[in-house]
Amino acid sequence: MKDWEGHEKKKILMLTWEYPPQIIGGLGRHVHALASELANIHQQIHVLTSNPSGHPDYMRFGEVHIHRKTPLNAQDPDFLSWIGGFNLAVIEEALQLAKHIQFDLVHAHDWMTGPAAEFISEELDIPLIATIHGTEYGRNNGIYSDLQHFIFNKENELCNHADELIVCSDFMEEEVISLFNVSKERITVIPNGARLEETHKLDLKVCELYPFLSGKKLIFSMGRIVKEKGFETLLSAAELMREHDDVCFVIAGNGPLLDTYRNKAVQQGLEDSVQFIGFVNESIRDALLREADIAVFPSDYEPFGLAAAEALTAGVPTVLAKNGGMQALIEDYKTGFYMQPGNEKGLALTLEWILGNQSAARAIARSGRIKVLDSFSWAQNAKSTDRLYEKVLSNNARRRVTNEDECLSPN
Repeated sequence: MKDWEGHEKKKILMLTWEYPPQIIGGLGRHVHALASELANIHQQIHVLTSNPSGHPDYMRFGEVHIHRKTPLNAQDPDFLSWIGGFNLAVIEEALQLAKHIQFDLVHAHDWMTGPAAEFISEELDIPLIATIHGTEYGRNNGIYSDLQHFIFNKENELCNHADELIVCSDFMEEEVISLFNVSKERITVIPNGARLEETHKLDLKVCELYPFLSGKKLIFSMGRIVKEKGFETLLSAAELMREHDDVCFVIAGNGPLLDTYRNKAVQQGLEDSVQFIGFVNESIRDALLREADIAVFPSDYEPFGLAAAEALTAGVPTVLAKNGGMQALIEDYKTGFYMQPGNEKGLALTLEWILGNQSAARAIARSGRIKVLDSFSWAQNAKSTDRLYEKVLSNNARRRVTNEDECLSPN
């Protein structure tokens, strides 16, 4: 069978440490959307991921085959030991699969599967593509601890071992070039898609799920609860707006700072107006987005801004920190609203303007939705990714012919 451009169907081994229903950040949703769209253009995708929660070892959805492996030392509390055990389990499973599946290439997502991807690429003699979703340097505005040095070195190894790199924005392309001394020719910018699942339009009443929202205007944010997402700025803005007793800030997501921020909200006397609700599934997330009066993404570091793009897709007046990949998503007061990272006063003023000018804000949101739907598509992301696959495989085939000719040439 041939694909959408008439090429032979490819068998892709895709490695990721998270995949639905296990969602830690945006990476799992990215891989799921990409794998599904690649399958729609007749590629056979084998996703190899972790299995920390007792899900089936194997599932199939059309041409997407999901293989879940438990790390060899799954109960080890040390993150690096867990990652090491996961990579060993991935290698073991990949070599077993390769006994009856002839993979064309391996596609790794971020450094967490880099060591396995590098070994598999060499062992099976197949090309390696790596998508760099973010960097440790960018997340921390520098490298300071031993753990950060370790992660930075693994990112560097993956970037310089891969045949080709994918990044989601021009911002990330510049960051990878400057940090890892990678040539621009080896990097392809492929923007993320943005969509809300139509199947999630269920009869979910968010006020029934969260009674504290009854009679309140909803200012919604979501993301992994870590420092770089800027939730401390959002808390400070909420404190400046405490006289707006008809407003409730809701932040969805899990992460190491969840309890810290919950406690801080209580200490600031904001327990009635700020709610950190923890992890929510996609159905609830989408329902909250559709009910939101405003969405806010105050990140200090954001390679693309997938959650922000999804909020724009929902037609919500959306405030974005003007940095990283999010700078390409909107035009200020035309398709969305910008804030300066860390500027709680500016954020509070913008939120108050939106609340006081809801008709104009909704018109801006409608324009933002049209722009995002026109510019960011998972189907287009998959087609661009597939073209890169074809380029890499073609280069690999020429390399093999050249090597064979050199071996046959008389001395």
